[in-house]
Amino acid sequence: MKLDDAKEIIKEFVDEPIVNFQIEKSIFDQDIGRELYNQTIRQQVERKHGVYIWIDKDTEEIVYIGMAGKIKTDGTLGDHSIQNRLLASRGKDKMTKKDIQTNDYIKGLMSEHNIKTLDFYIIYSKQDEPPAYIEALLLYKYYKQNRRLPKFNSSF
Repeated sequence: MKLDDAKEIIKEFVDEPIVNFQIEKSIFDQDIGRELYNQTIRQQVERKHGVYIWIDKDTEEIVYIGMAGKIKTDGTLGDHSIQNRLLASRGKDKMTKKDIQTNDYIKGLMSEHNIKTLDFYIIYSKQDEPPAYIEALLLYKYYKQNRRLPKFNSSF
């Protein structure tokens, strides 16, 4: 699946424009690399709900599809925006038991998989459109086309 395919699948559920920016692996070579990543996210990503797609710029492969914004039982969306999601902890490291921040997670993925540049596509959902549904559509179509998930999605 390519980005244009993804956009077509979800176009009725999302707002335009789609935000696009890059994170270079070299940013993390700097002493303030983590802060520069966080600054980029704060400048580029609004505190809105929706989905985000990471693409390896060299191969043009979608490597991750994620979302932010869960619906509560009363029908309202939670306050965890895409910006918050891209700045928050990704969970605990199995060995150290410490939280892994998203900036460290991305740095590790880029190093381990020799990715020089990640293209970030931020797609905000329309009001009353659940980001989880939009993410599910994308993951389902990706799976049906490739018989696997994007390489950094661990489950669906």
